[in-house]
Amino acid sequence: MSAGGGPATSGRPDFEQSPLHRHVGLEFLDPDQPHLGCRFTAAPHLDGREGSLNGGVLSMILDATAFLALEPLLDDDEDAISHDLHISMLRGVRTGDVVELRGTVVQRGRRVAFVNSEATVNGRIVASARITKSIVQRG
Repeated sequence: MSAGGGPATSGRPDFEQSPLHRHVGLEFLDPDQPHLGCRFTAAPHLDGREGSLNGGVLSMILDATAFLALEPLLDDDEDAISHDLHISMLRGVRTGDVVELRGTVVQRGRRVAFVNSEATVNGRIVASARITKSIVQRG
């Protein structure tokens, strides 16, 4: 992944250039260390109900954050595909809230990885996820 917005050197798509990620307004917490996580501001176009972030958007970003955490452990010819997600929404996210997301790799095996992701607003957890990713060879 290229943190600077250029082509990804691993052959995987550039995270920041994903049209979906751009639509949400994702940015890295630290552009030099993308695996540390990302953030976005809950904007009105992401509302599920007036004034509240759509839970599906948050679920998608938790999954993307899991990939960010796992990517440094992938070889250039590997990719990771989610096949199991368990997401808990703990609090609502209001329009204007800045959501920070971080992932932690629990275990990376040869074919499967287990990753936890958390979303926080002002230091309070608003959602958490346990995500299982299959490790696949790029071809």
